Amino acid sequence: MTLHADQWGLLEELAAARDAPAGGGWLQGGREEGDNRRRTSAVHALADEQLCELAPAGHPGLPGPRGGGAGWAARITADGVLALQYRRRRNQPAPAPHPVGAADPALHALELLDSEMDPLRRFLTIPDAAGARPALLRPVVERARAVPGGRRWHLAATAEQVEAIGFVLRLEALAGNARAWHRFLREYGPPVRPAR
Repeated sequence: MTLHADQWGLLEELAAARDAPAGGGWLQGGREEGDNRRRTSAVHALADEQLCELAPAGHPGLPGPRGGGAGWAARITADGVLALQYRRRRNQPAPAPHPVGAADPALHALELLDSEMDPLRRFLTIPDAAGARPALLRPVVERARAVPGGRRWHLAATAEQVEAIGFVLRLEALAGNARAWHRFLREYGPPVRPAR
């Protein structure tokens, strides 16, 4: 799924709410009328992509009653923050590749195109990216070997690192280019997300 402008805008609002001194990071929306219906649809789409979480009715710390059509409250997730950071970097050139050494034969062998390596390199330029994915991804990208005479790269990755690669290619799909994500799914299947 590629996010639309209104979904990106709402994700930006959720990020701003996270940084606001009041509200505990929650952004609240009104009843499903007029423009609020579009916002409600957008927030549910973001929640389906795990870019935000929705508060249950009666959640402590949220002012006023909720439920019965009274609205919603949502908070951005770590994946949502990474999606915004990635989108901001997406139009910048990817850093130059640094192929080194041979891959460990005990790892899963992957072959990615140049156009699929660029999002991985771009993701690694996000300053202070939260979570384990950058740490998992960096050694895989650094060990990638260029295929002679082609625009392909051989990679070797653990199952967790394959999940991190899939996550970044999914971010690229959310930002507007789903080709790499769909090829990844065809070649390697859906990455198994670790338990959170």
